[in-house]
Amino acid sequence: MRSGIMQGIARGWGAACFLLLPVLLLGSCMTPGQVALAPASSADDFLDVIADTQSVVGGEWAVHDDPATRGCLLPDGTAGRTVSVLRIASSPLTRLNAVAATWEDLGYDVERISVGPVTQLIGTNAANEKLIFRGSTLAMTLQGESACAPGE
Repeated sequence: MRSGIMQGIARGWGAACFLLLPVLLLGSCMTPGQVALAPASSADDFLDVIADTQSVVGGEWAVHDDPATRGCLLPDGTAGRTVSVLRIASSPLTRLNAVAATWEDLGYDVERISVGPVTQLIGTNAANEKLIFRGSTLAMTLQGESACAPGE
């Protein structure tokens, strides 16, 4: 009995760690051949996708976005900047298919991965924007990084 309790605790911690994996794992550099958008439109369009995703899912979201932009390289080797976001909700996952459909309608390729009780969607587009949505019966996270845009 004791080992069953410990296994349950370990699984719970594992799921929590997976859900709250920080934005640091997102790539911040473009590779040759990727599209770079103008700085204002890149960040604004990306934040619109984040807002649309939150609307589709519903619930109360805590904003833990990185207040600073991150450095990246444009295809021509010049310096650029990206915007990183992290949103967390304690609501249970109920709208995973709606999130995938929304992202696909916006031109993202969507990959679905399940790890134990957590389901993850990874969305990427031609501009190398990356979105990660994780959900379980306990919580949801939404994180991402915008396309690299000119600027220092």
